[in-house]
Amino acid sequence: MSSGRAKKKPTKSEPRSRAESSAETREALIRAGIELFASEGLDAPSLDAICARAGKTRGAFYVHFPDRDAFLAAVMERVGLPFLDVVLGSDDTPPTLTTVVQRFLVAVASGEYPLTAKDGVRPHQLLDACARSEPVRARYVALIESSIARLAAIVARGQDEKTLRDDVRPEDAAAILLAAVVGAQTLMELRASVDLGPAAAAMLAMLRRHPGPQE
Repeated sequence: MSSGRAKKKPTKSEPRSRAESSAETREALIRAGIELFASEGLDAPSLDAICARAGKTRGAFYVHFPDRDAFLAAVMERVGLPFLDVVLGSDDTPPTLTTVVQRFLVAVASGEYPLTAKDGVRPHQLLDACARSEPVRARYVALIESSIARLAAIVARGQDEKTLRDDVRPEDAAAILLAAVVGAQTLMELRASVDLGPAAAAMLAMLRRHPGPQE
């Protein structure tokens, strides 16, 4: 006996749009690049190996990236920008300079810092890639300049709050801080016996504002 209810016909899942499929392909290729560059270095993985890891074809690769250098630059940005967001925070929740330095030291100690992670890309490999490729160099410089600008804003905020000395331009202080980071990368790659914690504390002490006798 019929219950009177119409049976629902099974519905097929909606096919992904072309844009969604394209985004998934690009993401798979970048993930494959991150994994292979970290484990094998920047030069060793071939395009065939990258495409095989991603489960995509060479044709799909060239739809998204004109060449290997453009791909490497995209991978660099994907790794670098999220890390910078973690360390430097956002405009909604701006950190103090002390917090930024502490986050950097924690990232280094935990292996989360991209250029000092175990079995990851080494600083000299990145510099070699920059020397060979203008697109890679330009993308790396863009990340550096963005970092300096964001650090300068943090320093300026500290000066406004009278926690940092105001006789140094924020942009100059930010450039010195970033130069110290690049130097720290080199020291760590050389396995030099330098304790970054006290060195970072000394740099913060030099930038910290000390009230004068009239305050």
